[in-house]
Amino acid sequence: MREVFGSWGGCYDRKQRKRPFALLYFLLTKGACGMKKVAILLFEDVELLDFAGPYEVFSSVRGADGTPLMKVLSVAESAELVRCRNGLVVQPGYTLENCPVVDIVLLPGGRGTVTAVNRPHLINWIIARSQQTELMTSVCTGSFLLAKAGLLAGKQATTYFGSIPTMRESYPDIEVLEAVRWVDAGNVITSAGVSAGIDMALHLVARLFGKPVADATARGIEYDYWA
Repeated sequence: MREVFGSWGGCYDRKQRKRPFALLYFLLTKGACGMKKVAILLFEDVELLDFAGPYEVFSSVRGADGTPLMKVLSVAESAELVRCRNGLVVQPGYTLENCPVVDIVLLPGGRGTVTAVNRPHLINWIIARSQQTELMTSVCTGSFLLAKAGLLAGKQATTYFGSIPTMRESYPDIEVLEAVRWVDAGNVITSAGVSAGIDMALHLVARLFGKPVADATARGIEYDYWA
């Protein structure tokens, strides 16, 4: 059985259930240790809301005194402009080579993941970053990048609902869940498609800084579905 949280169906991987007081320990030892840096990967034909939703959540997180608690960076394979799905053009802040050390990496999805999974340089970067960061996360079909990098093997995960059959067929060692907004598998968190990335991002904020901070963030961006 999986452990489900909230009316929108996020869940923890059953292998990652928290022991008593473990969450409190995490918040005291890690959650309050200062600003968290997040790198969001961009690539051609990326789904806009997959990264823009979490970007807005993370950049809106504030402490009790109004101090920002998270810094969000954008990174791409090169410094060239990235054209998102439906045509919006974005200038990445960093490249794979000069991206600084961060605490969290977020991999969005979109049609561009079909080609991105076949670029060894990018997959090797994801593997290397997974060894340096606290958390690897994905939205929508960004989970295929995590899977290609071997980071979901033996774990529970989710993805865009229309891609669940493909993920199950391509990666039988992953327990792919459906009808959930996000899956927390410890050092890896995956979410369903598009708007589900906002729920996952708020869950991550709650995990790092406590639910009151996540609640305040949701209120600040007027996101009513967070529970």
